[in-house]
Amino acid sequence: MFRSKKNKVAVWLSAAALVVGLAVALAFILSSYNREPDSFVNQESMVYTLPVSEVVNEELPVYYSTIGSVISDDRIQITSRITGYIDEVPVREGQQIHKGDLLVSLDSTDIDGAIQQAEAGVNKSRSTLKDAQIDFERYEALFKEDSIPENTLRKIRLQRDVSRETLHAALAALETAKSQRQYILIKSPVDGVVVERQKRAGDLATPGFPIISIEAEKALLFKSFVPESQIQKLVQGDNITVFIDALSKTLNGHISRIVPSGDPVTRSYEIKISLNDMTALLPGMFGRVRFQVGTEISPVIDRAAVVERGGLRGVFVVDAEQRAHFRWLRFGREWPDRLQVQAGVSQGERIVTDSVSLIHDGDFVKTGDRDE
Repeated sequence: MFRSKKNKVAVWLSAAALVVGLAVALAFILSSYNREPDSFVNQESMVYTLPVSEVVNEELPVYYSTIGSVISDDRIQITSRITGYIDEVPVREGQQIHKGDLLVSLDSTDIDGAIQQAEAGVNKSRSTLKDAQIDFERYEALFKEDSIPENTLRKIRLQRDVSRETLHAALAALETAKSQRQYILIKSPVDGVVVERQKRAGDLATPGFPIISIEAEKALLFKSFVPESQIQKLVQGDNITVFIDALSKTLNGHISRIVPSGDPVTRSYEIKISLNDMTALLPGMFGRVRFQVGTEISPVIDRAAVVERGGLRGVFVVDAEQRAHFRWLRFGREWPDRLQVQAGVSQGERIVTDSVSLIHDGDFVKTGDRDE
């Protein structure tokens, strides 16, 4: 029993000591706080003569930014007009080529065989026509002597005419066969760069299936996509800027084409941009494009008016009593000498625009030049 009372007393004494300790700590904190004045409130107001200006609203452009790539507007897929096996593809990916350079050569065995067959047909048709002409001349002479009826002469004349048409058809087939020879050697139609080889030597080339892809050097564009929410804000011919990461360079350009058909999955529309300077540009380079999609009204202040307090930036606003009060601001876009204010001040309010590091919250500010 005695031991239980003794334990309760010990617990009570421990709790009392804890309360006393907390009270002492709180008193120390309060005394320290009272000894250290608030950095935002000046204990003794000073008077300064500094320039003051009114905050004004400006009409600022609103931009929409997205990414894209440099592409060739003249990308050509080289295909064969005839069916045949590929003998050689003498070019490689990345190789510079010129107009007229050989790109692909096909096996000519089938073409040569077709030409020989057509030539044989021509020779046969000529012989047939020659015999038909001889028969016609002979029967014509007999008809003049009234040795044969007119109907027999008409049949012979018809055979002669059919032989003549057969010869014309054989000659046309020969010309067609010979014309196929020009498709055996496929040459480049433009100056450019080989970007892809879809087939190799030994593959079968057929019409409609690409063998090589070429991109022309002098037809580079920047391609990007914008969502359907922004497409109505863009107009063909609008000036834009494009930053190319690989070149660390900003290029000027304009919208050359807006493809009016959107992707049903991404709900985006293709935009093609012509650039004013294509020096060192290569197809496939990554870039960032910025479109102006409207304007907004927002306060703009001089950068010299901004001061940092407590790790945040703001300005000193002068009230009707000529007192300066520090106010934190939320900034938007920034320029070398100006800043857009998104929140914190409004048009018509007066702010200190120079020597803001000299004053403290509550100081008096007389408007004017410092030299007065």
